Amino acid sequence: MQFIKRIILSEVFPGILLIFFTFLALVFQNSSLDMIYTNFFHANFTIGFDDFHLTKKLNLWINDGLIAIFFLYIGLELKYEILRGQLKNIKSVSLPIFGALGGMIAPALIFTLINFNNAFAMQGWAIPTATDIAFAVGILMLLGKKIPTSLKLFLLSLAIFDDLGAIVIIALFYTAELSTLAIVLCLICIFALFLLNRSHVTHLSLYVLVGVIFWIAMLKSGVHATLAGVIIALFIPLDTKKNQPYLHKVYKDLEPWVVYFILPLFAFANAGVDLRNMDFSFILSPTSLGIILGLFLGKQVGVFLFSFLAIKFKLAKFPENVKYRQFYGICILTGIGFTMSLFIDTLAYKNSDFIQYSDKLAILIASFLSAIIGYLYLKFIK
Repeated sequence: MQFIKRIILSEVFPGILLIFFTFLALVFQNSSLDMIYTNFFHANFTIGFDDFHLTKKLNLWINDGLIAIFFLYIGLELKYEILRGQLKNIKSVSLPIFGALGGMIAPALIFTLINFNNAFAMQGWAIPTATDIAFAVGILMLLGKKIPTSLKLFLLSLAIFDDLGAIVIIALFYTAELSTLAIVLCLICIFALFLLNRSHVTHLSLYVLVGVIFWIAMLKSGVHATLAGVIIALFIPLDTKKNQPYLHKVYKDLEPWVVYFILPLFAFANAGVDLRNMDFSFILSPTSLGIILGLFLGKQVGVFLFSFLAIKFKLAKFPENVKYRQFYGICILTGIGFTMSLFIDTLAYKNSDFIQYSDKLAILIASFLSAIIGYLYLKFIK
């Protein structure tokens, strides 16, 4: 029993859980259970009563609702790390900032060069720009003490900034037509959150109440509803009136829900690609190649090149007790897009079958390539 408990509480377990539910989704979608799987996630689910209700398919509740909680979690982590944690000192964050920037620009350029003549395909240019924190850090933890702490911190910091970049991309490029009334309601909710923060209110129920209204308004506004999670996180107080840690407590309370429930459920709901009748020539389509090459090659080359240039021009400091060949192994792991790439894919193509869902398969291929090759490289490099 103690052994099982140690595994569940280890830093590796979230990554293992994501892999398990990804394979489970593939099994369901490619077996006699496919109709149960599809009908379950496409069933309508209603919350509310009489004229005040919201009806959405279950997979949309997951992609718009539960992922908003994931973004809240990321927002809390960002705020804490910038104000109190390892990102407080600009010298310690400049390298992952440059790395994250390169890790977004290079994959986007590769995807664009391959797909520039297809307007619909170009909607997915941001798919290969994301890094999955849970999966990447989980792979790194499998290597134990072989990897210096400074490199682990670099990967974690880079993944945080990578998520921040993804948030900005979603806000700027994946927003539908705006509703003025809903935007006004969003602004009222933000003002209410500001007042709660200024008053140092630490009753979580009040933030939940305003947050739910804010999320619904954001959903109706045309701006993607998941961004509500990040904005809410910005207004959660760091400390109570008695100077007791508050934001970090909320973050820690939220963590098991995110890593053990929300992310695995998201992977299970979105990774089910039907391989039975797929024409595998679609894997060689420009869209799929753009995703695979963008994630697997673009991420590692972009992160390494921008980091190397930042160090050479003395804009950043290289981690202590680290060799460049070890550093490059970390860059390979940034190609694990997985949940974040799948999420952006759902925004870009809205589950279109224009290439028989091989876009999702391309994400899985690139992510597993990055994970396996990155792990083997770091394990055997000296």
